[in-house]
Formats: sequence, structure tokens, C-alpha cells
Amino acid sequence: MIKNAFIVGSGRSGTTLLGDILDLHPSICCWYEPYFILDRYFRSAPNDCRVAKEANDNVKRHIKKAFDHYRHRRKCQTVVDKSPRNSLKIPFLLEIFPKAKFIHMVRDGRDVTLSIYKEWQKRQEILQNRNFFQALQRIRKFLARQPLLEHKFAAIMFEMGDFKNLFRRNLVFQRYKRWEGRIGWGPRFEGWQTVIDRVSTLEFSALQWAKCLEAIVTARIKIESDRFLEIRYEDFLKQPKKILKGIFEFLAVPFPSGFMDLMPPLKVSNYDKWRHAFSAQQKERMGPILQPLLLQFGYAKGSSWYQKADSIL
Repeated sequence: MIKNAFIVGSGRSGTTLLGDILDLHPSICCWYEPYFILDRYFRSAPNDCRVAKEANDNVKRHIKKAFDHYRHRRKCQTVVDKSPRNSLKIPFLLEIFPKAKFIHMVRDGRDVTLSIYKEWQKRQEILQNRNFFQALQRIRKFLARQPLLEHKFAAIMFEMGDFKNLFRRNLVFQRYKRWEGRIGWGPRFEGWQTVIDRVSTLEFSALQWAKCLEAIVTARIKIESDRFLEIRYEDFLKQPKKILKGIFEFLAVPFPSGFMDLMPPLKVSNYDKWRHAFSAQQKERMGPILQPLLLQFGYAKGSSWYQKADSIL
């Protein structure tokens, strides 16, 4: 029996879509970004990268207990954690769950960069316009994805730090601390502080995709081939049944009769949007960041899609 599995990949790569679909399986329960569990002992960490030695006995005990509890409460066989931040902490997770399996959802970095860029713009707009109603809606949406009341409370308490902070005049939420006073989004790769203020939001979005994939490529070398499955977002949109059969076989669960009827409608043409979304200048800026991994994963054959430009790193 596969007790724990992790969907890894950059944010905006289709990890949420896959997690939601897997959660429809009677033997699988997806846990949507339980950072309040995984990061409990690392609230002050400068980034989201975790290494094996950080998984000490207290950390292991806390996280294992939480995942076992979630499995028991949701009455499922396999807990699937869907967290883009986990792309940067695979060695840490392997130390805690040595038999865990990993599903890497990979998507064209140009489309991912476009989607990440839009997320950053939304948050900047909320801050500039002081749209507290929209901010509240986002919080409510996140909490709605935690099926257990105790985890809704745990997420809130994690953001506040502790209950006493609620009564302090200058309450500063953890999400604000994570980005050192900025309104940020997504995984914080190692060294993000040295580039975030000297590159554009678009370039930083491209870096988030690239750094997540670099971490996954490095970590997968130490994972047995039968415990690592890589799927393409674009292939999933075109052949969802075929891809899901492969995933269920990988997780050692049957393909339920009528499962495809339970699935939400897929945006089958949700790719290649970057072609008409970016200006030539924008392509020049993000091209050198994305190109090495686009070539490695077969999303580009050459550099004709962008003009040559010096790397920012």
C-alpha cells in the first residue's frame, strides 16, 4: 500500500488540477498545501528549501503524525500532498517518508511564467488598491480547501504566529514575513533575496519555474525509477484517461468504473498562450532564464522563440 505521495512541480503547472482529480478517487485523499504542518519548525527559514538533515526526530514525529491523522480522518489509503513548495524540499521529504512516491507535473515554462506573472500582478493590485474584500476572498478560498476544521484553525494560527499576536497593535502575518515585507507568491528558492529587487516581476516569475524544475531534476537522481512518475500537463489535457490510468497504476490503486464522469471539464486548449501574451522585449528578458530547461524537457528546439539577451544571473 502506498501511504504517501507528493505532486511536485512549479506553481501554475496544473498541480492543483491533478490534486483535485485524484481526490475524487475513493482510495486517495489530496491534501492541499499543508505548509502549516511541513513548515511548523521552519517559520523563520530564509527560503523554502529543506535538506534531509533538517528532518530531526521532532520534525519527523510531528509530520508523520499529522499525515497519519489526515489519512485516518479522510478514511483513505493514500495521502497525496499537492504543494509546489515541495519541489524545493524533496530530500527532506524522503528522509521523513523513505517509501513515498512522487508525481512531477511539468508544463511549458513559458505558459507557467505567464500564469505566475498574473498571480503576482493580482497580489500587487490588491495591495495598491487596498482591496481587503478581495484579499479576504482569497483567504476564504484557501481555507475552504482544508476539509478538516482543525486544519483551518492551524493554518490561521500559523499565519498569526501564536494566539497572542491577534491582540497586538501591529499584527504582521507570516505570509508578509515570508517575503521580508513584500507581498509575494509562490516558492522561495535559495538566493531569491539577491534578485527579487533587481529584476522585473516577469523575470522573477520565470526564475520560480526554473528553480523548481532544477531542484526536481537534481533530487530525482536519488529516487528509484518506480517511485517517480513524470507527466506533462499538455498530455494530460489531451489524453486524461490514459494519463490517469498510468497514475493509478503508479499509486497501486484500481481505475474506478465511471471515474471519468466525475471529472471537472478540462481546458483542452490551455497551452501555448504565451505566444500571443508576451511582447518581443518580454521574451528577450525571460528567454535566457527558461531556455536551458525548455531544451532539456523538449519544449523548445532552438532559441528562435526569443531574441538573444544576456542572462540576469
